Amino acid sequence: MKYTYGEAIREALDKELESDQSVVLFGEDIQHDLYGYTSNLLKKHGKERVINVPLSEAAVVGTAIGAAMCGLKTIVDLTVANFLYVAMDQIVNMAAKTNYMNNGQFKLPLTIMCSTLYNTSSAAQHSDRPHPLFMNVPGLKVVAPTCPQDAYSLLRSSIVDENPVIYFSDRTLFYTEADIDLNCNVEIGQASVLQEGSDITIVTISGCTKMALDLVPELVEKNISAEIIDVRSLAPLDINTIKKSVSKTGRVVIVDTANKSCSAASEISSLLAEDLFAALKAPIGIVAHDDVPVPFAKSLELLIMPNKEKIFQKVIKAMQYSK
Repeated sequence: MKYTYGEAIREALDKELESDQSVVLFGEDIQHDLYGYTSNLLKKHGKERVINVPLSEAAVVGTAIGAAMCGLKTIVDLTVANFLYVAMDQIVNMAAKTNYMNNGQFKLPLTIMCSTLYNTSSAAQHSDRPHPLFMNVPGLKVVAPTCPQDAYSLLRSSIVDENPVIYFSDRTLFYTEADIDLNCNVEIGQASVLQEGSDITIVTISGCTKMALDLVPELVEKNISAEIIDVRSLAPLDINTIKKSVSKTGRVVIVDTANKSCSAASEISSLLAEDLFAALKAPIGIVAHDDVPVPFAKSLELLIMPNKEKIFQKVIKAMQYSK
């Protein structure tokens, strides 16, 4: 059955609320389906499990952490990724460290959902893609699905996980549609090889995956065989799948929606340079967001974002490189 990316999120929430009475969903205006993926959840599961919360992210995340420590499986929808910053102490000092500091006597099944809103003229305070910040926090898992199937399966995997997970959905993908297997399980920590190739590896993160897939016909015209890998899970990172591909192709371009400095792309690049330097036939290419706050003007925002043309130029540069 076909679902959009947004519908897949709603379906995953519904299935987990239905299958486990300990699952509770906290969110801002979720009872009114303000963001398009909580329709009918209130009517079906009741106001004690689908709970509207005040605009106080730190208080809400702290409440959800305590509830998780006491036996509930808590989901917090913070809607916009920038709002994670308001709850940083609760996420970084409490959620990520509680299990470790208490010698494992507490489980912390907490899922924090948020959306990245780039390319929507949402301006600087609503347009960040901060997944690399949380890759740097031991104790957190971080996922970023790029298709309806993964939006569904990775959310279900996040909810049942006994560790805190930050689930980054990409609003640029919300209306993409595809068939979904509702019984398909996708484990956190597994990358996906979307297309096999022999000349170059393109490693993609979040909404960049669609850009890379859209580029394939142009690369075929240039007789370039590209292997495309969707990272899906940022922490833990499936670096072995990426290494296996780059060992075969010898060339790699990494594409990330986040700012280039200290990005997921730069971390992957570092790991490849450390372990596969001798196998590389060309310098590692990175396409990422420029290191500037996101402007409101759409024309300016498009200039600093990753896009298909930027990926194409990096691929060509890698293919033409000679030592």
